[in-house]
Amino acid sequence: MPYYRVAIPMLSLFCLGAASPFEDTSRLDRQVAVHLNSDIGDAGGARAQIDDKLRLKRCPNAVQFSDTNNHAVMVSCPDLGWRIFVPIRRGQERASNQTARAEEFVVLRNQPLTLVVRRPSFSISYGVVAQKKGRIGDYIPVRSSRKSKMLMARVSGAGEVELVQ
Repeated sequence: MPYYRVAIPMLSLFCLGAASPFEDTSRLDRQVAVHLNSDIGDAGGARAQIDDKLRLKRCPNAVQFSDTNNHAVMVSCPDLGWRIFVPIRRGQERASNQTARAEEFVVLRNQPLTLVVRRPSFSISYGVVAQKKGRIGDYIPVRSSRKSKMLMARVSGAGEVELVQ
């Protein structure tokens, strides 16, 4: 009978010693999901799990969450000074903004543009002039000068087209 009086306190000391000195990233993932009200990979939730290779010292108090912008949530421990940013996957509101942007003309006729040719080992860019107006994703004719050959390029952004082959 006297053994359990010694064994229980010793067992509790071993359990305290077995606790990791680092934050459990899966626990942080669950806390981020609760903070955002969305699971990992869902619209409005974290894009991916927090890397389990991170060795963040265990925060003595609760970690804090703050929304930095539309793209990330900052998880921090003010007592120890560490912070990480968890990227957020945006859902329907982002898609509606992209469709609204896709309906706008981002390239106008006779506008000077940058033509970019991308390959796995290099990229080249040079100046061209748009021959038609276009939206993002449209194919428009472009030329580098009046006497040059006309090329078809895809509009990739405001003032930029890319040659796709």
